[in-house]
Amino acid sequence: MEISLFKTLKTGLTKIFANQKIDENTIQDFEDLLLTSDVDLETSELITSKLSNLKFSDTPSLSVIQKLLSEIINEIIFTNSKCINYESNNNPYVILMVGVNGSGKTTTIAKLANRFQQNKKKVLLVAADTFRAAAAEQLNQWSDRIGTEFIRTTDGSDPASIVFESIGFAKNKGIDVIIIDTAGRLQNKSDLMDQLGKIDRVLKKHDDEYPHESIISIDATTGQNALKQVEEFNKFTELTGIIMTKFDSNASGGTLVSITNKTKIPILAIGDGEKLDDIKDFDSEKFAREFVEI
Repeated sequence: MEISLFKTLKTGLTKIFANQKIDENTIQDFEDLLLTSDVDLETSELITSKLSNLKFSDTPSLSVIQKLLSEIINEIIFTNSKCINYESNNNPYVILMVGVNGSGKTTTIAKLANRFQQNKKKVLLVAADTFRAAAAEQLNQWSDRIGTEFIRTTDGSDPASIVFESIGFAKNKGIDVIIIDTAGRLQNKSDLMDQLGKIDRVLKKHDDEYPHESIISIDATTGQNALKQVEEFNKFTELTGIIMTKFDSNASGGTLVSITNKTKIPILAIGDGEKLDDIKDFDSEKFAREFVEI
């Protein structure tokens, strides 16, 4: 992960802490820096509070400050850390994917499907986005390329019905993993969000444990609006994880820190490119170091 805004943060840290005592002024300047790096107010105050409670020499070096900050940030993120279970023996293992249009959701589904296939899992992709024919076509193309099973509904039909049917289809075909693509809902579209809730309820008619994962894809470049997306989607399906996409562009890591702290929903993976292999399990310690440019 090389994120240009991290360099801006390091520049700010240098200006604030280099050869400076840790006092109220430096702490306030640091909080302001976090806010400009897309860390929300509550999380910024938590980080600065933890930092101000530590014991320092008169003028700690910048490297000492960076190390302590990375430990504080890692503590916040690691508390809720987990990875996608590519070795799951639940048959089928049901994953519901949600997210707004443009968040990289369909490409992320393809990347996940590819990882499962590499782990010798038989995968079914379900196109439950009945509002955009192009979305189903895109998923179908990925399915053909990767070599998964694929089912879709006709345009305008009830997406919950194809989701319900997909479970029976998967069991008959010996499918190991089902990944369901839903409409790219804007969180202010109540009818579409209600449809997502219906899909979630339909899955539970088959099994109370379905879906095993409800994962939201979040564009890392959207700033603090990303937090609002997570909070809103979580009202309609209990989110179990987040995949941050577009981390190879000018994304802000502050968004990630805020989301994890405020929602307690773990970051599962990072998407950092368009290729099928451009998805990495999230490493909180590595991220925290890079966030403060260690």
